[in-house]
Amino acid sequence: MSGEVYAIVASAARYWFLFLAVIIVLRSFSYLRKDKRLRKKQVKRLPDAGYVGELIVLAGSEDLPEGTALPLPCEGIIGSLRICDVVVPVPGVADRHILFTFIKGHGLEVAPYSRGAFQVDKDSSSGHGKPLMMLHGSRLTIGEAVLRMRLFVGVDAPVYAAPRDLDRQPDDVPGYVRAWDNTDEAQEDFLI
Repeated sequence: MSGEVYAIVASAARYWFLFLAVIIVLRSFSYLRKDKRLRKKQVKRLPDAGYVGELIVLAGSEDLPEGTALPLPCEGIIGSLRICDVVVPVPGVADRHILFTFIKGHGLEVAPYSRGAFQVDKDSSSGHGKPLMMLHGSRLTIGEAVLRMRLFVGVDAPVYAAPRDLDRQPDDVPGYVRAWDNTDEAQEDFLI
């Protein structure tokens, strides 16, 4: 091969490899963008990802109407500030009112953040009191709000034994809700 042909081939190869490098970089960025879009789409299809349940508002205010479902993450803070994990904009709720943590096999442990008082079913806690446990169907009274906790099916927590001193007659109060009983009718009758 002559020197002139070799110079032309070497020059062409240099630009060819540069062209291939640019194509590889552009393809990698397009794959990253495509993966990001796919992840966003999956999260939109699964809005409950990262949550263990929800708090249903039984009594609230104008800002928090009755029947609103508040998503419940594994841990966080309940309060009236917008930076809280569960925002309850109701009179009587402090900026940061309750700390909560979901403990597998036990339920949701709720403790006062500072001097916040609250009530779980018939047990109450205030100040730096002991933490209380919430199970599927437990009522949380915080300020003027009353919230009912509903855990998602498949969450590892014991079933809730409903107290017999509710407003309903003892004959029509269910003793418990089985985790495998996922009919809407049974859940709605029990929860609200």
